[in-house]
Amino acid sequence: MRFHIHLAAGIALCGMPLAHHAQVLISDSLLLTFTQQELIDTGVGNAINGVDVYRLKYWSTDADGQPIVASGAMMVPTDDTCYHSIACYMHGTILEKEAVPSRLSQEALVGYYLSGIGFVSALPDYLGLGDSPGLHPYVHAATEASASIDLLRAVREWCDAQGVLLNGQLFLTGYSQGGHACMATHRAIEQQFATEFTVTASAPCSGPYDVSGVQAQVMVDTVPYPAPYYLPYVVLAYGSVYPGLFNSPSEVFKAPWDTLLPPLFDGTHGSGDVDAVMPSVPSTVLQDSVLQAFATDPQHPFRLALADNDLYGWVPQAPVRMHYCNADDHVFAGNTQVALQSFQLAGAQEVSAVDMGALDHGACAFPALLAVRAWLMDLQAECAWTDVPELAERGWEVMPTATSGTLHLVHPFGGPLSWSAHDQRGAVVSRGRLDGPGAVDVSALPAGLYVLTIADGRRRSVHRFLRTP
Repeated sequence: MRFHIHLAAGIALCGMPLAHHAQVLISDSLLLTFTQQELIDTGVGNAINGVDVYRLKYWSTDADGQPIVASGAMMVPTDDTCYHSIACYMHGTILEKEAVPSRLSQEALVGYYLSGIGFVSALPDYLGLGDSPGLHPYVHAATEASASIDLLRAVREWCDAQGVLLNGQLFLTGYSQGGHACMATHRAIEQQFATEFTVTASAPCSGPYDVSGVQAQVMVDTVPYPAPYYLPYVVLAYGSVYPGLFNSPSEVFKAPWDTLLPPLFDGTHGSGDVDAVMPSVPSTVLQDSVLQAFATDPQHPFRLALADNDLYGWVPQAPVRMHYCNADDHVFAGNTQVALQSFQLAGAQEVSAVDMGALDHGACAFPALLAVRAWLMDLQAECAWTDVPELAERGWEVMPTATSGTLHLVHPFGGPLSWSAHDQRGAVVSRGRLDGPGAVDVSALPAGLYVLTIADGRRRSVHRFLRTP
């Protein structure tokens, strides 16, 4: 049996986000619109605004550094003219391509909770899921980060084009695999893209940060494990990412699992389908020679691949608050403890861990994410209205300033623009796009004073107008 790995090449190429000057947004699709009351009725407590839910398709890069289509969900507050913070939530482990946030999966609810209190939410599907082709590179830090960072770029492009105002704050969070992706994204931004993004704070939850140590024990344990499908998912994903790790599944898996397992990771099967053919002790499916070599050789190629995705050997500059449960039966609490100790020994100033109690992995999610939401609310910048004197008119003209029917938008820059009309409470009452200077019909609005926001992707302007009877 042959095990080879070329980590140097992998590290150099894997998952580098697109150059910051490139346009990454491919398309957007409006999926749902919630009013404030509808959010409250569906259980989103403390909602202060409505939310529009979009699917974004965008360009990212795969593990070989090649362009690849990716997708994700974006939730945008609808009922105010505040400057908004961005919150990026990374989802947990899924196998089915359609069970993702951009298809309104269960975890899309996290975006509703965040955008209902004023955040613009970004929820990446990850590579190989949603609209992205191929096998998902599971627990692969570089592509988790690239998919998330490129979605953040797509969100900023969309907001610029639509006149949605951002305040520069960026929060990161995620649960389970999403905790790993959150930490990977935070690290990548601070180490590679600090001139483009600034992380305000991150809150990874119950993530496998010590993939090669604490979490790798699952590969050699002889005791039952509640989610056996994790093991073949990692093995097959890393085989697709790291060249030469193995040549065929039979080098790693015993019969009959060498033929049973690979077809179940085609994106149409769920975790239950995999667990139905897996033994309760995951290591049972591995070749004895693989188990022996992995257990005894610290430099075993597969252990090196796992170590390439550990996320504790760096020093976060922005605050990090890790949430976990001490009875987690899927992602062991030791992952958080190893990461916390590493960060503290390295001199990180604002890293902490919050033990949510003796809950298992499934039960831990809701209280952990509620605690994250409360923390982000404490850090969230207060709403700042788009004040007319602050945003000078910058070349745009709106004529007349009082009308019963039509406003004429004139600007010297050319090209398309977006506009939105807001009532005295700041609620969006009408919006649209123009290919250039043109007319806006406001005849359907009730008589009163309004604010018109105009944006062309680079400039914004705010104007008052009176809708006369």
